[in-house]
Amino acid sequence: MTAVREEPAYERDLLAQLTRRWGKRVAVKKDELDLDGHFDPALPDFPEHLVPVLALPGAERLDREARARILSAAWISYNAKTAALEDEIILPACRLMLQERIPVRRDDVAVEALHQTIIDEHYHILMCHNAVGVTRRRRDLADVRFAPDVWTVVRGREAVRAGLSGFDRDIVDIAFSLAAETTISGFLSTLATAREIQPMNRITTDLHRRDEGGHAVVFRELCGSLYRNLDGARQGMFREALVTGLAAFRSADLEPWVTVAAQGGFETDPDQLRAWAASRPVPARDTGPLRLLLDDLGISHDLIDAVRR
Repeated sequence: MTAVREEPAYERDLLAQLTRRWGKRVAVKKDELDLDGHFDPALPDFPEHLVPVLALPGAERLDREARARILSAAWISYNAKTAALEDEIILPACRLMLQERIPVRRDDVAVEALHQTIIDEHYHILMCHNAVGVTRRRRDLADVRFAPDVWTVVRGREAVRAGLSGFDRDIVDIAFSLAAETTISGFLSTLATAREIQPMNRITTDLHRRDEGGHAVVFRELCGSLYRNLDGARQGMFREALVTGLAAFRSADLEPWVTVAAQGGFETDPDQLRAWAASRPVPARDTGPLRLLLDDLGISHDLIDAVRR
């Protein structure tokens, strides 16, 4: 009887598997996408059903050109938020987990995985910048821009950090990054599979989405190792920050939609949008990767389910 060969621990290590395949699987290692070559001026830049201002009373009177400008501005807004998540939430956490003071897995494979993730995230920001640059130029929307602190999740992280310092502040930052990296794929998938929109926009988003599957594993592994090394009080702090981060990611961003609507000459305000959002179900997010981590750490799924209510 032939004995079953047991794989060495190194080969069973998910981070080792990811780092070995990095050059073949990530967007930064592929040829640059010809953005202008994939731009079709006749197609919308964003799915209309994802733009809440077009569902408000009075929006039905907008002409085709006004609606098209709103959809283009929505694409710019979408990329601005994506870049802000990478730059304000995820990259700082990656750099933190490279610091000796953070009790996280720090073998050579883990360090390599973090550096690869940092490179990926910087490239994703560049992808957003380049794609939006084409849209601004081709749609004559050069002045449509969004500051990082306009997004609910960035403001939410700042609110939780207020009054904290040192390691406690670090825990909040990493918990928010875990919320981002284990749920962002659903955020990206909606556009990556939208066949009715601009090919450039769909393809760019899909390249980003494919990378994020690997990042979810990296954050699941590293944040799991961090959590196991925390005492009870700080584990509680981590869980609370994670719940707050998940809630912030699910919250509607109201002010940016006012700016988006204005590009089509449509006036609205945050209160009107807030009332609209309150009447709608909260968009679903893919929490599968996070649930795997909770199972591994022995944390109840109630932590996620509470955010849904």
